[in-house]
Amino acid sequence: MKTSRLIVFMVLLFVKAAVTTVFAQDKPKAGDTISGIIRDSIGPMIWVNVVELDSSDSVVAHTVTDFGGNFSFRLVNPDDRMQIPCVGYETVDIPIDTTFFEIKMKEWDDLPQVEMNADSSYKYQGIPIPLREAAKSVSH
Repeated sequence: MKTSRLIVFMVLLFVKAAVTTVFAQDKPKAGDTISGIIRDSIGPMIWVNVVELDSSDSVVAHTVTDFGGNFSFRLVNPDDRMQIPCVGYETVDIPIDTTFFEIKMKEWDDLPQVEMNADSSYKYQGIPIPLREAAKSVSH
């Protein structure tokens, strides 16, 4: 009887240790590889910038996604954050609290309107901005 209880206790202890090891998420350390995949509503996103920003908003690490939307970089400081800016999508700005990220980008619904007209200028948010005049040639 004591032997069967000991065996059950040992099995439960082993299972608890195995589960704790599998599900434990330690905070990443400097030098760890941070990786992930970036998608939108259609699928993986190609050539998306992924940057690690320090506390003064300086870029300390940078990479771009491949054809499958995958990225990876070496973490400089575990207290930094990751930012993913992409034209047409809301910028993602998140703490680096794990070594793998699955990120779904959300399309930006409120893009500013650009008006074009025939006088070689355009308006951005109601402000007219003339295009540069062509460079004049200089003769010697």
